[in-house]
Amino acid sequence: MRRYIILILSFITLITITLAQEEISIAKDFVYLMSQGDYEKAVGYFYSSVSAVISSSKLKEIWESLIKGVGSYEGIIEERTEESGNYKIVYLTTKFSNAYIDIKMVFLNKNIVGLFFLPAQIKSFNTPPYVNLEAFEEKDLKIGKDFVLAVKLTIPKGKGPFPVVIFVHGSGPNDMDETVGPNKIFRDLAWGLSSFGIATLRYDKRAKIYPQEFSKYEDGFTVMEEVIVDVLYAIEFVKTQEEIDKSKIFILGHSLGGMLAPRIASLSKDVKGIIIMAGPTRLLEDLIWEQINYIANLDGKIDEKEKEQLELIKKEVEKLEDPELATKYSLSMNILGAPVKYFLDLKNYDPVKTLSELNISALIIQGERDYQVTIKDFEGWSILSNNREY
Repeated sequence: MRRYIILILSFITLITITLAQEEISIAKDFVYLMSQGDYEKAVGYFYSSVSAVISSSKLKEIWESLIKGVGSYEGIIEERTEESGNYKIVYLTTKFSNAYIDIKMVFLNKNIVGLFFLPAQIKSFNTPPYVNLEAFEEKDLKIGKDFVLAVKLTIPKGKGPFPVVIFVHGSGPNDMDETVGPNKIFRDLAWGLSSFGIATLRYDKRAKIYPQEFSKYEDGFTVMEEVIVDVLYAIEFVKTQEEIDKSKIFILGHSLGGMLAPRIASLSKDVKGIIIMAGPTRLLEDLIWEQINYIANLDGKIDEKEKEQLELIKKEVEKLEDPELATKYSLSMNILGAPVKYFLDLKNYDPVKTLSELNISALIIQGERDYQVTIKDFEGWSILSNNREY
């Protein structure tokens, strides 16, 4: 079954949420309006930045495409909520004639800022054919100090010690499996690697378990607090495990994690090599703007209302492009989903240059049809010296 997802603005989803019954009511009304074909009234629930990429006509296209794929709408089966600081997330599990779909809505000030159509959560996940469950064992452990995180360490059976791969998530409050709909990306990779003699470690991301803590940084925060510190804890942790070959510790980073992999390796002498999966080489604000324009142009046209709203988003991007960003705006000011401090930190980081200065192995992988991190980013890595293999 196809997966229908609408991605709104959150390249960096450092969200904090409080839940309220009113958002559940709005979510239900929004779905009802779509089912009745009243798209003009439905988009009235959108936050202004969302309206820039999803007009009433686009919402109609999205809903009709969903109906074509999963059959006619039959009703809401159940609801559930999550919290992540200033935002409120509502999931409505809905029944269609040929499938169950989770309609996920992210709210800010009672307006929808994110809309996703996902296969309904299922209790069991298929095991990939390359996995041999008899070839390894899995341990449930903990890492961290101030922010303790659950981890899973997969250890191949047989004589060790074994090389180990530590997984680093993409943006957003990911779980240890990097679960997306019916897919468990990191779990499948971990089980696959351990089926062939390589240990792995994966953990819940700090933004998933402690979202409320990010609002406590008065001057904002950076990827150090969001990502890197916990990876360094993971590196130190695997060094204490007798089944692990401490001379063969590798980092696998996906998306944001891939971009940060060279920086992580530069901070730890224990990293033997890195694997970069869809790792950006451009500034985040450039990626965000490119993604929004891609979505807005899916139907081949942009009406006047969309142009006006795209211009509002462009102004937010221009704030980040301002050479005086550091002095003109507060470090804690939120722009496009993250504080100014977050963007300033990344502007001072060049992943390609950092990797070129490391004496380690690197495997860089990219999907040709990826519109979030594109071939343009992959080509950005190509300026590295010719003595490396790709």
